[in-house]
Amino acid sequence: MSWPRYQVAPAESVHALGVVSINYARFELTHVWMLAAVANLKERQAAVISARTNPSDRVRLIETFMSQVDWPEDAAAATKHYLKAMGILTTNRNLLVHSNMVEAWQNRTAIYSISRQGNTSVIQSSLEEIRQVADDLNEYFDFGHKLSNYIATNIHHAALEEG
Repeated sequence: MSWPRYQVAPAESVHALGVVSINYARFELTHVWMLAAVANLKERQAAVISARTNPSDRVRLIETFMSQVDWPEDAAAATKHYLKAMGILTTNRNLLVHSNMVEAWQNRTAIYSISRQGNTSVIQSSLEEIRQVADDLNEYFDFGHKLSNYIATNIHHAALEEG
């Protein structure tokens, strides 16, 4: 018999939620890389800063460092796009991970959440929508990784280090 023996939510939705969680942890690595690239910091320095800030603060930090350099238009547009996506993806992840998920009607999952003001809300989500959040996180992991490398090497002319 497979674990758990009790019903938490539809199994496919639970699996998709696990993938969302894993992909968000990977996506958070790009927050470090983007901060390091934009601020022209070492990755270890950016990791210390990132570990002590929430995603909204990271966006503001990256925007502040961006304002200190005259950016090429393509890099500035791509970075602003990344930062906007960062806010959306974090909101989507938080909604899913910090909510109660139960089986609903018509093959949908009900997601109950309580706001900081104590208000309860419920939304319905399909398995495909939950999987889309996981897929988007994976896509922006790749985007952030490539963009941070581009900024570090082509704007700040960082020396490539082995490893």
